[in-house]
Amino acid sequence: MASTKENEAATPAVDTPDSNNIHGSPLTKERFEQELQEALNTKSKFGSNFTTEQIGLGQGFLSIMFRAKLDWEGEDAAGLPPSVVCKVPTMVTMIQMSKATGLDKKMEKINEETNANYDFEKATAAFLSMLKLIHASETAFYNLVNKEKLSLCVPKCYLAKDFGENDECGLIVLEDLCDIASTKPIYEGIPVESLKKIMENLATVHAYSLTHKEWLNNPKLNVTFSRLSATSSDLQHANMVRMSVAMLKQDHPDYFDPLIDRLADSIKEKTDMSIGETLHEEYGIPQVLTHGDLWMNNIMWKKTEDGKSTTNELAALVDWQIAHPGCIGEDFVRLFCSSVSPEVRRENLDELIDYYHATLKTKLGHEPPFTTKNIKDAYKRLFRIGVIMIVPAFGMFVKAGHNMLGAEDLEKRKHDVLTRCKCLIEDMYAYEDGTA
Repeated sequence: MASTKENEAATPAVDTPDSNNIHGSPLTKERFEQELQEALNTKSKFGSNFTTEQIGLGQGFLSIMFRAKLDWEGEDAAGLPPSVVCKVPTMVTMIQMSKATGLDKKMEKINEETNANYDFEKATAAFLSMLKLIHASETAFYNLVNKEKLSLCVPKCYLAKDFGENDECGLIVLEDLCDIASTKPIYEGIPVESLKKIMENLATVHAYSLTHKEWLNNPKLNVTFSRLSATSSDLQHANMVRMSVAMLKQDHPDYFDPLIDRLADSIKEKTDMSIGETLHEEYGIPQVLTHGDLWMNNIMWKKTEDGKSTTNELAALVDWQIAHPGCIGEDFVRLFCSSVSPEVRRENLDELIDYYHATLKTKLGHEPPFTTKNIKDAYKRLFRIGVIMIVPAFGMFVKAGHNMLGAEDLEKRKHDVLTRCKCLIEDMYAYEDGTA
């Protein structure tokens, strides 16, 4: 297993107590202290040994995350969390990574060569407007978990606050799991028994959403990628994917030339990114509360005793910023496309879906309102969406090299990730041609 240090793109930056904006985010120390005092109902203050350390570098692209050691001083200091993890929505991380890897220049070159007409300035502005929507979705989810006391593998949430009326930055403050848990690197695949633990948590969320309808009326829990694209048309997702696909073929012809041509030619005509919003109607089944972005970087695992690597024991599912009413197959597609080896995915798909269905039946106390066939059919129909979301992203990770894959066995890790992409494209064709 990979070292947890290899899960981070660079050495974490440490802010001093005198820093104004924490790690270049819009959040100041003063506002952070005030927000926590209010959320925890305390008059205690941060002490002189207050420090922050940026974490998750290279794993999240629409936020800055940091760990804060609070050094509380006051009468009730002993009963307050000594440290927390904070998430501040911002575009800073995405822009920095794009420039550091030279991806921005490469994309400009591909844009010219393919006539994709991708406007980078408009796209950046669109991402900024999108931030508020996805952050509001995540705050709504954590507030729902707290209100309903759902028994899930998620971090305890101390504070989940939306953007302010005057554009004050949003903020989520969570339990600090850094000493006991970490994500796995993207080149690793999750084994079957660990996937079953994730299935159990999905069954818990789905059982709640099938037996409670109030959440369906929460406008914040209604974010999907297609809705984001409709709200921010300047994202130009199809053009961006076309450029990414062209880049993969150009950089790795042994894997993708000519395999990827059919995908490139059909992106606009054959890809309906909103299919997950209506597929349940076609099958006559109810929607469930869907994570929306369930992949390796959003799944935390318990660390080994020496803290140098991860076990296969699930610790937490995080980043619920695209939580929404969705089709039963959505999270399975995202998870199995992104975080499972081709061998495990191909050989164990039926077993995992059957296990999920049986677990959901137990939690509901009766047969679920959809069959395993419904789930598998939806999975195949949605598979193209998973491929289009994952393959370009993995291509970017390979482009980043050691910043995303670690320095050890780099070429093998690149090969494993590219092979996973190749197999995804092959299986997508097989599903669409009816040969699998």
